Amino acid sequence: MASTFGSLEIAKSGLSVAMANLKLTGHNIANANTVGYTRQRLITSAIEPTEGRYLLSQVTADKTGRGVAIIDTQQIRNLYLDNQYRDLNMDYNYSEYRTNALTYLEGLFNSELKEGQGITGSLESFYQSLKDFANNTTSEEYRTSVQQAAVSLTENFKVLYDEMIDLWDDQNYSIKTNADLINSTAEQIARLNGAIAEYERSGYTANDLRDQRNLLLDKLSGYVNMTYEISDVNKSMIDVKIGGVDLVVGTSFNKIEVTSPSSHKTEIDAITKQIADINAEILAGNITSLEGKDQIDALIADLSNYIDVELTANPENGDLYDVTFNGVALVYGSSSMEIEDAVEPNVIARSMYYRNYLTLDGVDLCIENGTVKSGELYSHMEMVISDGSGKTSGEGIPYYIDRLNELARLIAQTINDIHATGYTYPTDGQSSVTGVDFFNVPLDINGNRDYSRITAGNFRLSDSIFESVWNIAGSSDEISEDNTFSGNSRIAERLRDSFSDGKYYGSLNSLVSTLAISLKTSKSICETKHSLLDSIDTQRMSISGVSIDEEATNLIVYQQSYNACSRVINALDEMLDILIRNTGIVGR
Repeated sequence: MASTFGSLEIAKSGLSVAMANLKLTGHNIANANTVGYTRQRLITSAIEPTEGRYLLSQVTADKTGRGVAIIDTQQIRNLYLDNQYRDLNMDYNYSEYRTNALTYLEGLFNSELKEGQGITGSLESFYQSLKDFANNTTSEEYRTSVQQAAVSLTENFKVLYDEMIDLWDDQNYSIKTNADLINSTAEQIARLNGAIAEYERSGYTANDLRDQRNLLLDKLSGYVNMTYEISDVNKSMIDVKIGGVDLVVGTSFNKIEVTSPSSHKTEIDAITKQIADINAEILAGNITSLEGKDQIDALIADLSNYIDVELTANPENGDLYDVTFNGVALVYGSSSMEIEDAVEPNVIARSMYYRNYLTLDGVDLCIENGTVKSGELYSHMEMVISDGSGKTSGEGIPYYIDRLNELARLIAQTINDIHATGYTYPTDGQSSVTGVDFFNVPLDINGNRDYSRITAGNFRLSDSIFESVWNIAGSSDEISEDNTFSGNSRIAERLRDSFSDGKYYGSLNSLVSTLAISLKTSKSICETKHSLLDSIDTQRMSISGVSIDEEATNLIVYQQSYNACSRVINALDEMLDILIRNTGIVGR
């Protein structure tokens, strides 16, 4: 005969499970709008009947189970969809931030699409002023017009250049910001690993803490390509890697270190100056080339702590040693140049000098070695270092800066080559002279004119043209000071005709078109990835998210279950009352 009190225990277990289900349903409903929350359900199991340990089974052995027991509280998650979401999130964030950067970059060139504005408008004004000048090279009004149109042109170049440099700086700063965010996220995951492991030692699952950790993994996937796996040491923990490099290992984490050569300008300039001074000592015969080489090697070793340089023999004097950084001369013989001035005209050298470098556990995090492949961080790195030469996918900001610099150099050299063959107009006691540059040409490390050092940022008129409009050359022949011969307009006509082949406009239009195509492609890819990400997220939420309607239905189900178990107890109570009060008194 089954135990009456055993039946009470069965009903009691049903009440307990129904109450736990009601409590868990309330927890689900309360967190319906909590970001990252995963709905939960109880895993229950029937309690097996008591099994007697006898050689022969008892005839009266209880064959009925002993109620229900709670095994665990389970999260409703799909690991496959989680992994799919995070993989797509990496790609989407890369595309989104790349598109944002290109959109801003395109906005800088919007003025080129409006008649009379931007560099295009300045070129047209410059061309028109040269046309008027060619008609009358003696007119001060027309000369002033040429000067001011040229000033306007150079200012438009500088404005655009400065904006592009600012955008580059923003992208470079975002690399550091991303590194800080990744470090913060890694620290939180490591702490949650410890908290989850400690809680789950009791045999229960830390579902709410796991939700927080999963939300951090979602967040981290937006920053950079990352992988994660269950820890071999403790199954409650996860290990996280970036490009195969450990970020989180159990309860410990590695921090991404951020460095930049530009923060060591003083040290770099001091070392390159010492090398140039040693070359000067060799040149003066105060020390031998061999002795100087030993000293220079020691200095190069110090310099390598900040930047990677190349040491070569000087082509003019093999006893001297030159130092170059990404093809830019820092030391040439006994001359040296401060690194900021040296790298400015070379966008690759400039970007390598100013960019933020990341290391994780002693390994470089970068595009070049494949450790960074996707996420927001990849976008910022690509925008900062890409030069359009195929090193990375797509053109970054340095590529467009270089294209703009090339246009400035083309204009400066073409105009200068023509202008230098003409003669200025004599005035205020000044003679008619030739060989005058219209645009300024910077000097290289040896003090020689170097067109490659012209950038859109330093593109300007020569001092001669800026100081006096009469220094603008219009005649191919010398003009007499007594004005008996006022010259001709052949140089002015050649300056005007330099616009006829459309090479200036063609170069600018090519730059804008390349940018427009890159942006259009990037937008298309971004929209596709966004659509895929939304689709996966919808599928994931349909499984993991809380449905108020479903939970409301569950409330009714569990309430009825609780009521039914209560009825069982009431029935047993009545049976016991009869058994206790009435048994043995019938017939008295």
